[in-house]
Amino acid sequence: MKKAVVIGAGIAGLITARMLADYYEELCVIERDEFPSEPNNRQGVPQSFHPHRVQPRGALIMEYYFPGYNDELIALGAISSHDEKLIVTNRYGTLVNKEDPSSFKIASCSRALLEWVLRKRIQNIPHISFLTSMEVTGLIVSEDQHAVTGIYTKERSGEKREDQLAADMVIDASGRSSKLIRWLDKLGLNVPEPEVLKVSLGYSTRYYNIKSSIPNEWVMSDSDPEQGIRAGIFTRIEDDIAGLILFNAGGDEYPSTQPEEFQDQIKHLFASDKIVKLMEQLEPLQGPRGYRISESVRQHFELMEDWPSGLLVLGDAFCSFDPIHGQGITVAAIEAETIGKSLEAQRLHPDPQFERNILLRMQQAIDPAWWLSSVADLRWRGVEHGGPYELKGVDFAQKYINLFTKQAMKKADQEKDNHLFFMQFLMNALILPPSEYFKADVLDMILNDNGSEEEIELRAALRVQDSDLFQQKLDEIIPLFQPEYDEEIKKLLETLEPASFNG
Repeated sequence: MKKAVVIGAGIAGLITARMLADYYEELCVIERDEFPSEPNNRQGVPQSFHPHRVQPRGALIMEYYFPGYNDELIALGAISSHDEKLIVTNRYGTLVNKEDPSSFKIASCSRALLEWVLRKRIQNIPHISFLTSMEVTGLIVSEDQHAVTGIYTKERSGEKREDQLAADMVIDASGRSSKLIRWLDKLGLNVPEPEVLKVSLGYSTRYYNIKSSIPNEWVMSDSDPEQGIRAGIFTRIEDDIAGLILFNAGGDEYPSTQPEEFQDQIKHLFASDKIVKLMEQLEPLQGPRGYRISESVRQHFELMEDWPSGLLVLGDAFCSFDPIHGQGITVAAIEAETIGKSLEAQRLHPDPQFERNILLRMQQAIDPAWWLSSVADLRWRGVEHGGPYELKGVDFAQKYINLFTKQAMKKADQEKDNHLFFMQFLMNALILPPSEYFKADVLDMILNDNGSEEEIELRAALRVQDSDLFQQKLDEIIPLFQPEYDEEIKKLLETLEPASFNG
């Protein structure tokens, strides 16, 4: 294959470019921004100021395409997850674990540093070029409009010259600001109604200089939407800087961007005592900054019978997530990997519906992530799911997760056994399939909670008492997912024996 174009040089675009480098003779990445001369935030990434963390599933994929990138980040000052103590606090108690639950080293760093390291790798690949300060204004199509054959471009500065760029494949990785739907409408194509989660979320982040030695701790203070308690995450990044993010959804009183109010809101977290104590050893770098999102949107382009060949889309332009769950980068990596596997198969067995079938496979691959994040966000009052698509099992899943979480924290506290907690961690990290979490033997185990409120609520939602019927009922309630796990994931799961979860 000859030439491909990637729209957007964010993390999704960079992973995609690296993947495509194995299949195309020439590759061009188009970016609206100019690149900074050192690791700094770009203007075109509004959430770049806020903490980013790659989930283990995404880290595995990125390590395949960028071998040793984590070591490079750590050499530049990032914090290794192997050196961190994980502290999780929620309404059921506090869990402390000194081991990386993924058995995989993941660097904690800023978005700017991660993007810098990946971009430098891409810039060293001879047949990849970048066009910066360049806007894509439309798609070039064949005479019958069945194929995309390139893009129209316009310079964002200087003479603002307009031009055309031919390509055999165009992939839109331009994020939430994507204009793809506008371009498809202009071609006369009917775009299906998207699936929308009206989440009205907000978060605020403040960074601090570390004045004296503090423990390497990643503190997660879970939210409790029923009580209106927001989430808080404290993490270290590179250069002896720590960050604290506050989050809630539903549109009620977003975390403040005023320093005094922000500090006061810390006191209402589950982990307030721990975080306030850490604050005493930190020096604020600047006032908190906020970020607000009204909707998470999942497009369903795979339903378009007239989807043109030579065109694909991934990342937030395909499906955007609530950033607090840390799934965006990992989902983009999964999508890029899915395209790569399809390109490999295309070499041996050409598929005339290649692009549309990739869109379908990507939907299947990201389905667990969308469902899990929706289940979590719909706990907040004011969050609504919309569009002509069913979201199965939400109420039941919320009750199941509540009781599971309670049992996991109890086991960790009373038996020093973190197995259940890390089972949940691995599912949210998109490694363990939901079918291994929502299953009969697990359900039978967690239901033994001495008639607690959580147990009563879950039994009422389950509507069967005979444990022999549990799996049948779960299969009716919980969506059927079709994840494809590669050999690396299987090997990773095999290494995670129960004994390794004990903190």
